[in-house]
Formats: sequence, structure tokens, C-alpha cells
Amino acid sequence: MKTLTRNEARAGAMTAEEAGTATLMRALQIQGAAVALLSRGGSQISDWKNTLKIWEQNRPWDLLPEGSEKPYGKWDLWTEATLKVNGDPLTRKRLVALLTGLHGETAKAEGQIQAFEKAIEQPLAASHGGDRHSEDFQAYPDKLDTSRAARHGTSVGYLMGRLLKIDPDIQDRIGKGLEFASINAAAQALGVMPKRRRYELNPEVNTNNAATRIVEVLGPAKAAELVTAITLELTQSDD
Repeated sequence: MKTLTRNEARAGAMTAEEAGTATLMRALQIQGAAVALLSRGGSQISDWKNTLKIWEQNRPWDLLPEGSEKPYGKWDLWTEATLKVNGDPLTRKRLVALLTGLHGETAKAEGQIQAFEKAIEQPLAASHGGDRHSEDFQAYPDKLDTSRAARHGTSVGYLMGRLLKIDPDIQDRIGKGLEFASINAAAQALGVMPKRRRYELNPEVNTNNAATRIVEVLGPAKAAELVTAITLELTQSDD
């Protein structure tokens, strides 16, 4: 069992009003409450709505870790360092996954986190698990680089951020039985990402034209994989 620090013990004996707003004592209370929420399981959407509101109002990541001259500074660095879900660090991606299970829709979960991030005036974060500090990562650029997207994929976090700029209520239009079946479908319909291109093959096709079109549709890397797969298929057929 973890031994409480003197301040943690003091904070635990205080009410929220006694601890104050955006103080170290309140930050310690909030961290303890988050640990308890994640430990007990069976949380509800309302639990996380209240929790994120309290985080927004008190910003514990700017006050913790206790006794350190350098605070975490960003909410997801704090959660990843101090909170766990099913034994794993509570990264932004895992929190979105947890909320997706409660909402039943990734769009609504992503929208809730992005609204929180906007409220605390923190740049939107990638949901693909990439390092936001790496030279190769640009958080939500104004324009989608389709060649980059083809190479690395397009994260739902990026797409949702773009969609929310177009329609702040877009998450209510995405989901099973709604206007858009998925975030990708909404992004394609609203012009945030290019629509999927398809190519139909038939025995009369010009092979040179087919090769060109396949590379256009799949991209060079995927087309090379297809060539390898076809070669393997032909080799096995000869056997």
C-alpha cells in the first residue's frame, strides 16, 4: 500500500472548499479521486463529464508532481504518469477508448476530449499514439497533406478535429443509423479527406492502364505488396 505524504494526508482530510481552487491541496484531492474512479470500474458518462470539468477548473497538471520545480505541464502527461486503467498508463488514447465504451461511439468520445482540450486552451493531440514532440508530427495542420495521409494513415483524432471546426455538433450526426456511419465517412462527405477510389478489373482490361490505376489507387507501397502477393500466388499455382 502506498504511504501518503503529509500533504496527501492533509488534502484527504479537507473538503473541496477548504482545499480551494487550483491549489496543490486540491490537485492532490483530484488525483486521488481520479485513481478511485478508475479503480472501482463501472463509471458513467456523467462521472467523466464532472471529472473533466473539475480538471478544467483546477488544472492539477500545472501543480503536480508534489515538491517538483517542474510540473507535468500538460494534462495527458499527468494522467499517463499517475493514473492507470486496467493496469496500463492512462494515455489520451486509452481515455478516448474508455469514453468510447461509455458513449458507444468514437466520435462522441473524441468530441468530449477535444472540447475539454479546447476549454483548457491546450493544442489538440493526436490519437494515433505518436510523439507530439517529434519532428515528423504536426498537430492538426490546416490542410490535409493527402500524400502524407496515404503513407501514414489519417487518425480519427485529426479528422474529428477538422470536422468539429466545420460543425461543432458533428459528433451527434456520426454513428450507427445516423447521417454518417463513421468519422471517415463524415470526413469524406464534408471534403476533409478524399473519397476512396475504386478500380474494377475485368479480363479485357489493358494491363498497362490497370497497373497505372492500381498504383494510383493503392499507392506505391501497397501496390508493391500486391505485386509480391500476385507473384506468390502464381508460384503456388505452378506447383
